[in-house]
Amino acid sequence: MTTSMQPLSKTLRVNDLVLHYLECGDAGAPPIVCVHGYTGSADAFNALARHLKDRYRVLARQLGLEKFVLIGTSMGGIIAMAYAAEQADRLRGLVINDIGPDAEAGSQRITQMVGSRPDEFATLEEAMAYRRAMSPILAARNAEDQRELALGVLRRGAGGKWGWKMDPAYIRQRVEHGPPVRPPLWPALQALPCPTLLVWGAESDVLSEAQARRMVDVLPRGELVRVPGIGHAPTLVEPVVLVALHRFLGGLPAL
Repeated sequence: MTTSMQPLSKTLRVNDLVLHYLECGDAGAPPIVCVHGYTGSADAFNALARHLKDRYRVLARQLGLEKFVLIGTSMGGIIAMAYAAEQADRLRGLVINDIGPDAEAGSQRITQMVGSRPDEFATLEEAMAYRRAMSPILAARNAEDQRELALGVLRRGAGGKWGWKMDPAYIRQRVEHGPPVRPPLWPALQALPCPTLLVWGAESDVLSEAQARRMVDVLPRGELVRVPGIGHAPTLVEPVVLVALHRFLGGLPAL
């Protein structure tokens, strides 16, 4: 991991749950909250945080902020849209990364992939090789990023083997019953007052072009960023996304 920007690892208690989150950037800077996807972790946003840390306070899962920008990837995007439906007045801006109100074929693909993957690996390198084979997007990232992301979702057990941090009971539940039913999110998007940036991987099977364009048409202040040649989900550090993000964040009203 890049040692010049080590995120702070913190926890907070919410409704008797202890939640882990990462934080980087100046504590007095405008806050950005990032929520990861089903197979990810807070470390999924470390690369993005390195690009934003000089101007923003970036947090992966944190609560209690009065006004902030919310970024959600995949499952985190569903959470972000659901939050916007209830707390729109607290959002300066919303970024939805490659997910929509309606489920598409890719959601079931991800469920099946997670349900069939090995439970453990002899070495971290073996686990990283498996992850590269399953994700061309991950395979294209540099070795340092790949290791950082792997350590976010894997842990070394007492016997020395590496296993997933994700709760096995949750995996079984999703495999048996499918992805959770999404709440009605189209009305939330239609009524959302804050500027919204929708990031769409042009090769994604989780968000189709038709749904992406419908979302932007429905959003009162929506903007679409197409990421060519990328499936689910963009990393948010693709050059086209970084340009759009900096423009989007720079155009938001001051706190």
